[in-house]
Parts: sequence; structure tokens; C-alpha cells
Amino acid sequence: MKIAIDVGGTKISAALVDGTQIIEYKKTKSCVHTNIGALSDILFDLCETWLEQADSVAIACTGLVGKETVNFLSIKTELPLKQNIERTFGLPVTIINDAAAAAWAEYQARKTNKSLKTLVYLTVSTGVGGGIVQNGQLVTSNDGFCAHVGHTSVHSADAIHYLCHCGRINCIEAIASGTAIAKHASAVLCKPVTCKQVFELYFKHPEISKIIENSASSLVDLIANIKAITGAEEIVIGGSVGSSPELFNLVKDKFEQLPNIYQTNVSLAMCGPHADLIGVSLYSQLYKS
Repeated sequence: MKIAIDVGGTKISAALVDGTQIIEYKKTKSCVHTNIGALSDILFDLCETWLEQADSVAIACTGLVGKETVNFLSIKTELPLKQNIERTFGLPVTIINDAAAAAWAEYQARKTNKSLKTLVYLTVSTGVGGGIVQNGQLVTSNDGFCAHVGHTSVHSADAIHYLCHCGRINCIEAIASGTAIAKHASAVLCKPVTCKQVFELYFKHPEISKIIENSASSLVDLIANIKAITGAEEIVIGGSVGSSPELFNLVKDKFEQLPNIYQTNVSLAMCGPHADLIGVSLYSQLYKS
């Protein structure tokens, strides 16, 4: 059995996994933005009771997950996380980006479609992430900066220049992420609101409707670019924001208006809330990072 861990910006979840079966599950608040230096110890405390049953650790992590380090871009901190966890746990460790793990889970879940070779997964949640399976192989890079579609620049339908925390203008993460949507709506309403509250106001407030429409248009631009670059037969949208019916249906409607050359299958994620855990566990069985 394996210990699978999902390190996100909001929460950390962990499971004892046998194949694709989650035997036990735990979660806690993430320390990424509050106490990143304690991350390895927090993970050990969360999983300590499983150590005798596990032969390895598989980690899906937010950020730029490279061969040697993880760069947590939003807090401008880089850690040798794989090495730290191997030392703390005393077990071999496989580590990949969390969206890449979900992409692998979604690809494996669709393997009954033998013609499917290239799948791109988009997660729209606190941020915007991505994972690419190209010709049956998960795309990775030594520095971890690949398939990070949230940091590609797109057209802004409202002609406003949105500064992303990565330093570029009009990254999709600065326009369509849950964090960005809440930020833009809070400015319009002159009070702080959550992304969930923004969607509750979607049909009631014209300015809020524009924010959601702009987010959807930006995502459609991104999907069209992804199709042009990868030739993906399947583009999967997940995440708490991306899978909301209001946004997903809007994206689908706008996407279907594009020229035929860009058309591909756009679907909702099917692997559920544990996709990262299952995906990284499956990946660790085939590859060693």
C-alpha cells in the first residue's frame, strides 16, 4: 500500500491507498501560506499511523514541482520537498504537481476509450492549474514549469489589464480563478465577498454577471489555445469553480461558437474529490520521480 498526500493551498489531504481504493482518509488545513517551513513535519504527523503499512509515499503538490525542488510560486518560496519527506518518512517518495496527478487520474479513468491519446485537465479553483497527458505520457519538466496553463496570457474581454502574482499581465489565473473572481467582485460591491457568494449573485447583479462572463470567455480562449498546441481529444474541467454549473455551461456554450478547427470534447471531471490522491498513487506505480 501507499501513502498518498495532496498538498494544496487551502487544505492538505492524505490517504492510505491500495491500488485505486482509499482505505483510510484524513485532512487538515494547509500550512503553505502560513507556516511552509513546517510542511514536512505536518505531513508526517498526519500520516504517522500508516507508516508500517506503506511501502512508499506519493505526493501531489501545488506549485512548480521540479525534479529536485518545489517552487511555491504564490509565496515565492522554494523547498527540496521530496528530499525532506524521504528523510522524515524514511520511505521512497514520488512527487508531481497536483493538477498533473488529477490529469493522470482522469486519463486512466477514460482508458476504455482506446483512441484517446491526449487529454488536458484544467482545474479552476483557488487558482487555475493544468495537467497534460500527451500521447499517453504525462508531461513533466525538470524545473516543474510545464502545463501550468493558469500562467498563460489570454484576451481580457473587458479590456482591463489584470496583474498576476507571477508578474505577467492577463494570466488566466488573474481573471478566472476563484480568488480572482472574488477579488474583482469585492471591488465592484465595495465589500469583501467569497467566490461562492459571487455565483449566488450571478443572475441578480449585472456587474457580477460581467465578471463571470469574462471569466468564461477567458477560459474559452485558453481551451482554444490548448487545442491548437496539443491537439487534445479531451479537455476536462474540474475544480470547485470550474465544475460549477453556471460557469461550466457558459464555457461550453461559448466554446461551441468557435470555428470547427478548435472543436474537441469538453467534459466535466469524473474522478471526484480524491482525483489527486488516486492519480499520484497510480502514477507512482509506473514512474519514479
